[in-house]
Amino acid sequence: MGPIENYAAKTDPYIFTNIYALARSFIALSLLVALLFTSPYVYFPSEFFAIGQPSNTIIPNFFYLWREENLLIPIILACIILLLVIIGYIPQLTGILHAWVAYSFFTGALMVEGGDQIGQIIAFLLIPVTILDKRINHWHKNDFFTYNRPEWLTFFCYSCLVVVQIQMAIVYFFAVSAKLNVPEWVDGSAFYYWFNHNPFGASAPLRAVLSPVVNNPFLTPLITWGVLVLEATLFAALFMTKDKKRIMFILGVSFHFMIIIIHGLWSFFFAMLGGLIIYLLPWDKQLNLRLWRN
Repeated sequence: MGPIENYAAKTDPYIFTNIYALARSFIALSLLVALLFTSPYVYFPSEFFAIGQPSNTIIPNFFYLWREENLLIPIILACIILLLVIIGYIPQLTGILHAWVAYSFFTGALMVEGGDQIGQIIAFLLIPVTILDKRINHWHKNDFFTYNRPEWLTFFCYSCLVVVQIQMAIVYFFAVSAKLNVPEWVDGSAFYYWFNHNPFGASAPLRAVLSPVVNNPFLTPLITWGVLVLEATLFAALFMTKDKKRIMFILGVSFHFMIIIIHGLWSFFFAMLGGLIIYLLPWDKQLNLRLWRN
C-alpha cells in the first residue's frame, strides 16, 4: 500500500503508540530549547508590550497575559508545560496547552523560523489525538481510562495524523519549488553562499575543515542540486511504501542534522524530527524504548 494506509483494511488502526509520543515530545523540545537558551526579551521586546497583542485574534496570546515586568512568569509556565509534554503525563490537557503555547510563540515572538511554524501546526493537529488518548501518560502501553472510544473517533484521530503527513509533504514541496525560483539554487552556487554566510553560515573551524569541498567548482553544485533532489524525494515519500519511507526517514534526519552542523538550528531540527516521525514511521508499531512502560 501507499503512504496513506487503507483504513478499511483495519478494523482498529491503533495509533496511540510511542511513535506519536516521540513525535510530540520532540516538537515540544524544539520550543523548549528556544525558550531556555535565548533571553525572553529577544523574542518579546518592550516595543511589543507597548503595542499589545493583535486585536484580530480570538485566542489570547499566552506570553502577553502578564505585563512586561512579569515576562518570566509565562516563560517559566511555558517551560513547565513543554516539560510535561515531553514527560508524557496527562496528554488530554497538555496537548491543548502545548498548542496554545506554540501558537502564542509563533504569532507573538519577534524572531521565529520554519520550525516554530510547523511545530504549532502539528501541535494543533494533534489536539484530537491527545484528547482521545486513554492513557494517563503517552509513554505507557496500557490505557488508564476505561471508556469506550467510538470507532469513528479513532478514525478521526487517524485522519489528523494523515493531515500531518500531507502537511510535511507540502513543506518539502514548497521548499523545492521556492528554491527553483532562486538563481543561486539553479546554477548550483547556493551551498557556497549559505555555507559562508555571516552570521548564519558555518563556524570558522568548520569552514577551515570543509573549505576544500565548498570551494570545489564541481562538488559545490552537486551538493546544492543534491539538496533539491533530496527535498523533492522527501515530498514524494508521501506516495512511497513503508520500507522506502524508513529509508527516507534516515535520509531526512541526516539532512536536518547536517543543517545543525552548518547553521546551528537546533530548535528547527527537533521540530522537523517530530514531523518526520509522524510522516515516515508507522504509527501502529512500537519502538523499543526503555521509556515504553506498562
